[in-house]
Amino acid sequence: MESIMRKNLPVTGHNIELSSSTNILSTTTPDSHITYVNPDFLKISGFAEEELIGQPHNMVRHPDMPPAAFAHMWSTLKSGRSWMGLVKNRCKNGDHYWVSAFAMPIIKNGKVVEYQSVRTKPEPSHVQAAEKAYAQLRNGKNILPKIRLGFHWKLILLVWGSLFASIAIVSLIYPSALMSILFLTLLVGSITTLGITYLLVPMKRLIQSYCKDSDNPLSQVLYTGRSDEFGQLEFALRMAQAETSAVIGRIGDASNQLNKFANDLLHNIEKSNILTSEQQAETEQVATAINEMAASIQEVATGAKHAANSSESANHETISGQQIVSQASQSITELEHEVSQAKQVIHELEEHSNDISKVLEVIRSIADQTNLLALNAAIEAARAGESGRGFAVVADEVRGLAARTQQSTMDIQRMIDTLQGRAKLAVAVMEHSSQQALLSVEQAQQAADALTGIGKRVSDITGMSVQMATAVDQQSAVSDEINHSISNIRMAADTNVDNGKINAKCAEGVAGLSHNLSELAQQFWERNK
Repeated sequence: MESIMRKNLPVTGHNIELSSSTNILSTTTPDSHITYVNPDFLKISGFAEEELIGQPHNMVRHPDMPPAAFAHMWSTLKSGRSWMGLVKNRCKNGDHYWVSAFAMPIIKNGKVVEYQSVRTKPEPSHVQAAEKAYAQLRNGKNILPKIRLGFHWKLILLVWGSLFASIAIVSLIYPSALMSILFLTLLVGSITTLGITYLLVPMKRLIQSYCKDSDNPLSQVLYTGRSDEFGQLEFALRMAQAETSAVIGRIGDASNQLNKFANDLLHNIEKSNILTSEQQAETEQVATAINEMAASIQEVATGAKHAANSSESANHETISGQQIVSQASQSITELEHEVSQAKQVIHELEEHSNDISKVLEVIRSIADQTNLLALNAAIEAARAGESGRGFAVVADEVRGLAARTQQSTMDIQRMIDTLQGRAKLAVAVMEHSSQQALLSVEQAQQAADALTGIGKRVSDITGMSVQMATAVDQQSAVSDEINHSISNIRMAADTNVDNGKINAKCAEGVAGLSHNLSELAQQFWERNK
């Protein structure tokens, strides 16, 4: 708590005198933790803002300040009233500065939400009185009079003292008239006392009404040098003046901040206008690019549709090719089967040729034997002479027939040999044709498989082309939406530029008003110092 004394050391004893324009302002939470300090506070104290915010306000208290002064201040503030007094504060480097402090609670909905303190340069005579009084308080001495006579009683005592002094003087001159003079003096004194009391009633009411929130005997004596009603009234007037100065100081500080914010706002608006103009230009370029992209997308969509159609046609042709290859493969398979049958027939023909060769061999053997028998018969006929001449003729005929048979057999053998050679060649050709047919069937099957794969790929390409065409159509629609959005953005940017110009004028107006408010607050500040 702020009321607990805190020893801030070291101290240098060097006094920093404030300028007449100094306006030290700070605010704290209800438990006295700093929430705001103005530039004058930072300048005179030597602390950085981050060193003060959130810290207890007594971190700037000087150890020469008596606890009684702050005890009265906190009891006054917690009662919801303002407090004014002379305070000695410590700088960060140990130097000190005197201020005339005015502290007041900020109340919302009947509850204190913060405390505000405004400090200005005090009069030198007030500082001297405070140094002397605070030294006595630190030594345990009471600087306030034990009996405080008001102006009313001082005036009555003055009247009665004057009357009794007059009685003493007159009694020396007229001793015989002492009783009459004494009676007259008592009468005049009583009437005067009643008159003074009656005349001072309005002043007492004024003091009671005006000074009820400024009950601070110590500060009253330090500021006015009086402890009576006039001291109360003067101190109350000083507090009212200080409160006005505090309000004006707070307004001036707020106007300075407002001026800074207005200038920052104006700068940001100008910067925003520049960026918005650049954005507007970029948006125009983007809109142009999107239009070109939309045209390109449309061309791509058309090409994708053509590609899809071509892929579909290629797919149909591939299917037709598959059917043709399948038919060719079937035909080649049938051909290979027929070639195999022909090869079998030729093998059978070769076997029959071999059988014929065997028969011819038998016929040749018979012809040879017949020829031999005919020769023997001719020899026997020659031996027989004339009786065997007919038999010789027959033998010659038989020998000729055998020779012709032998010659025919040889011709047939040559023909069979030729036929067998041709049959073997036909068999070899048929074998090769069969192998070629099998290879053709395999290749046809591979071609069919390849065409099937091609058909699948073409089908996939067709599907992808359709999907691409659909996606391109969607992109075209999206690009149209983007183009529409860009147009809206461009219109919004145009509106923002116009609003930015209006805001810039408003910011200039706010800056001008805050400047005028700052000057007005400064004028009131100078008048109320």
